[in-house]
Amino acid sequence: MTQVDIPREVINKLMFFTAAMVIFPLVTFFATQYYTTNTIVSGGLAALAANIVLVSYCVVAFTEKLPSADGEETSEMKDKKEK
Repeated sequence: MTQVDIPREVINKLMFFTAAMVIFPLVTFFATQYYTTNTIVSGGLAALAANIVLVSYCVVAFTEKLPSADGEETSEMKDKKEK
């Protein structure tokens, strides 16, 4: 079994979006319920909120910098570690 070194930034992003996936739709649902009694509207907006979080996570995941295939860090990653 090989040990994989996962950067802390990746874990932090995953934890943030996991919390957002739970909290954002729930807050959206109950906030909408406060203004209207129509559960279809509340449920639809909560589903929209969940999709917004999901698409945001995909955009962030695809735009993050990755190390090169040979295991060496790119110059941008070295600069980021120095800060």
